Amino acid sequence: MIRRTEQQDESLGNHLPMTCPSVEALEYELAFLVRRLEAARRRFNFGLERAHYLLLILLERKDRQSVGALAEQVNLDASTVTRQVAAMKQAGLVDKLDNPDDRRGGFVTITEAGRDAAARVRDRRLERVEKGFLDWTEAERKEFARLTARFNDAMRDELNEA
Repeated sequence: MIRRTEQQDESLGNHLPMTCPSVEALEYELAFLVRRLEAARRRFNFGLERAHYLLLILLERKDRQSVGALAEQVNLDASTVTRQVAAMKQAGLVDKLDNPDDRRGGFVTITEAGRDAAARVRDRRLERVEKGFLDWTEAERKEFARLTARFNDAMRDELNEA
């Protein structure tokens, strides 16, 4: 376990000093990032539940997925995703298609209304994200996106293994 032994450098504001171990600094910053992302979600109503948006963007990239495949990608139980898909179907965002090879399962497919809703939400979210990165160069944004994707993949894999 990593323990911080130095006093916080006042010049860094609310951040840990650069002399802290990297894992400790990452844990600290991620804790506040998660909190701030939640605050932003509450403040800015993007028009779709977060879970619905995530499922729609997965279906935009690869349509006709099983509930199990979707659940694995968002690290949720299949029963939770089944309930979300039912609500999304009722809202006209997705359809459920039978699987001819397995009558118990089926495929989820995005509707045109789902595509439109995802596009509207994405546009609003992109505006917010862009504001947060105004002072960053294009290269810095790309590198942050690359590293965030790498971290997201590692977290997904770790959660799926558990």
